[in-house]
Amino acid sequence: MNPLPVVLGHSIAHQVVFVGPFGVGKTTALRAVSDTEVVNTDVASSEVTAEAAAQGKTTTTTGFDYGEWRFPDGARVSLLGVPGQDRFEAMWDVTIARSSAIVLWVYGDRDPRLLECAKWLNALAQRKAVARLAVAVTRMPPDAPDAALTPYRELLERYHPLAPVITADPRRAADVMQAITMALTSPYGAIERQ
Repeated sequence: MNPLPVVLGHSIAHQVVFVGPFGVGKTTALRAVSDTEVVNTDVASSEVTAEAAAQGKTTTTTGFDYGEWRFPDGARVSLLGVPGQDRFEAMWDVTIARSSAIVLWVYGDRDPRLLECAKWLNALAQRKAVARLAVAVTRMPPDAPDAALTPYRELLERYHPLAPVITADPRRAADVMQAITMALTSPYGAIERQ
């Protein structure tokens, strides 16, 4: 009979939290890279827009999604996706305070996109989040020039001036891994409105 190994503590090196508006792709991004089966708290949503329903988005996260990803060097990263609606913001408080890094997923194809981005940056600032941060802009045209990210970068300068802004498709594992890596290697600092 083999004895059970004794493990003290846990072997998670980092915790990355995915935040952003409803339907932006946080759960999809987590599923794209997780090395473990994703645990989620999705339920049928009463707030599904016609646009979201057309894209197959009929559920919402009510607690948080959980998965794990390994760096090539073997370091384990826990991934948490939080709900996008204000009514579930208690989960933001629970997860953001313990995060190593935050990936803010925002839309690149909506009219209120900068207002949504500012809303999330304000939510992080109100929680006095001190973390590494990257902003991943979704649903950008494939041929969009880098200059299309300028408004996001200008907005971000008021909250976390050295945080990177990238385009990313939450369905593509390579894009999600880039967002995670950029968040974990970005400068550490307070997210605050200046």
